[in-house]
Order: sequence, then C-alpha cells, then structure tokens
Amino acid sequence: REYIFLRNQLYRDRETTVHVLLQSGRPGMSQDSDELLFEFPQLADELFDYDCIIAFDPDWEALDELQIKLLERWVAEKAGGLVVVAGPVFTPQWSARRRGDSRIDTIKALYPVSFYNQSSASLSLGRFGSEQAWPLTFTREGLSSEFLWLDEDATSSERVWEDFAGVYGYYAVKDPKPGAKVLARFSDPETMIDNELPIYFASQFYGSGRVFFQASGEM
Repeated sequence: REYIFLRNQLYRDRETTVHVLLQSGRPGMSQDSDELLFEFPQLADELFDYDCIIAFDPDWEALDELQIKLLERWVAEKAGGLVVVAGPVFTPQWSARRRGDSRIDTIKALYPVSFYNQSSASLSLGRFGSEQAWPLTFTREGLSSEFLWLDEDATSSERVWEDFAGVYGYYAVKDPKPGAKVLARFSDPETMIDNELPIYFASQFYGSGRVFFQASGEM
C-alpha cells in the first residue's frame, strides 16, 4: 500500500521522473512509471543519474556484489539520498545475518541503525499490525528537522503531527549508529527495551549522501 500510494503521488508530479523496480513483479506486468526496471542498475552511468532511491522492505540479497558496491558509491560519492523502509518480509532475513557476507555488511553500514543478530532473543520483538495506533514521539532533532515539517515552522508542524493518530507497528532495531540521529520513536510504553522506546525514524550522513530509516511502511 505504501509503495502504491507513493508511486501514484510521484507519477502525477510533473517535476518528478519515476522509475520503478518491483522485485515481486513478473514479466509483462504494468506499473505507472516513466520507466519500469527489471533489474537494479549494474553500471555507474545508469545508477548515478538518480537523485533518490526509496526502498520498501527490499530483498538486498537479490543484488550482486557489484550492484551493492555501486549503491554504496552512489550514496557516499554522488550525494545520493536513500530512504529505507523496514518490513516483515525481507528485512528479518538479511538483517539477522552475521558478519561475513560483504554485500550485507555494506548494506548494514548504510543504515543509520544496528540490527539484532540471529542468536538474539530480541528478534521476536517488533510489531506489524495491531488493534491500536500509537503516535510518534519526536526527539528534539526530529522536531527541528525541516524535511519532516508538515507546516511552515517547527511549532505548527508539531501540532499537525500531534493530530496524527499514529502507526500500528515497527521493526525492532538495536541501537542508532554513532553519529546517527534518532528523529522519532514508537510510543507504546510496553515496547520499551532498557527504558528506551523503539526507534521509528533515524537518519545519518554517509559520505556525501544521506540515509533515512523508517521502521514500517505507514506514512
């Protein structure tokens, strides 16, 4: 639903060029986009033309080492903006991998948060779908981040966010990376670990670029 909504919004925006790579797609499918991709770019000339990549619960393990290295270079050297949205399908699979797979190690380095490993009992934590929505609790950094403002200034934007009913779930991550900023947290007090609410929004600069993490697709 999140992908469909955003694809439609961007495709209707005449100032935005939208290319779509749907990993679950099949040959012959149709998607509203300026170009439909059937594989992640493998050449620098192709990837480096993009300004932003939004990845909804992606299967990073479907990319080969060259593609992962290009993605890392695109963010670090070409000031690419990467938005990563966690989900219940693929995120648990690749995020729980131990160090040793250079592709996944590179992907994890891009994220502004660290993940639990396979042996962690905390892997069962997190929630996708529930009976009650929980508002987001913004940190000071989140309230001052203009790209999250829903109105003209921080004060009026905060009031708008307070009217937002909230989200129903999140993917549990361990900690923010050193230098990363936690911008918002999931507010259900029963989900606290070590007196900390779960991270919902986080961001970090990576080389010349920036990576934004969202703990579920409910925006």
